[in-house]
Amino acid sequence: MKRRIKHRRYMIYSRVILVSILLIMFKPSYAEASGTAWDAALTSIDQLYDSLTILESSNKLVKQQTQELRKQNNDKLKVINSQIQLIDKNKIDKLKTEVEQAKKKHDPLLTEYTNLGKKATEARKNNNKKAALMFDLRRNKIKDSATKARQEIKVKTDALTAAKKQASVKAKNVKDRLIPVQTIKKQITAENKQITEWNKSRIAANKRYQVAVKQGDAVIAAAELNLITSELGRIQVSQKKIYSWEVEIRNVIRDAEAKLPK
Repeated sequence: MKRRIKHRRYMIYSRVILVSILLIMFKPSYAEASGTAWDAALTSIDQLYDSLTILESSNKLVKQQTQELRKQNNDKLKVINSQIQLIDKNKIDKLKTEVEQAKKKHDPLLTEYTNLGKKATEARKNNNKKAALMFDLRRNKIKDSATKARQEIKVKTDALTAAKKQASVKAKNVKDRLIPVQTIKKQITAENKQITEWNKSRIAANKRYQVAVKQGDAVIAAAELNLITSELGRIQVSQKKIYSWEVEIRNVIRDAEAKLPK
């Protein structure tokens, strides 16, 4: 750690010395007349470089931490959404099977019962009282069995419907807990757009700064370096804000996860 700090300080001082040498080498003739302003600008650059390096290092670290946390949050969201789909799935699948089996089991009986009723009705339309009587007798013989069969199917179907509704309520309870995630993500998107604008400004200022250094204009270089540092400061505030929102998302996910059926 000490070696890293020493190395970082060495790099900072090296960069400052290099810029100072370049500015002095290319010091324009008009700077002689306003030497005080030029020298003050050079001193300002010395101070700004320290802040610039610290901000760049800090921003890089916060960005990395935010990306890691975001990945963890997104992975966890995928897991929870999958778990939501599995709520009471075994129970529902079992009830579905029972309903299908009951229908298959009683289908011949119920089909026969229905067909006998249709035939009896058709016989009456044709004034075939004897045929209608025979169909009614056969139909009435299995009426109780058909009624019990329909009741059995109804009970199992009602149980399946109730299980689906119950699972839906449980799923909604978890999903409702996750609603804030989308709101927070919109805030993050908006903040990232702002960071993009500040980065554009920073990049443009850095180009002007490089030109000023080549021209030996310490005053302009200091002004542009100050702007770069200011933009990095704004970016730092936004990145920390985004990280705190990712922490909020993590907490929301944990709260939703706790609502999943055990």
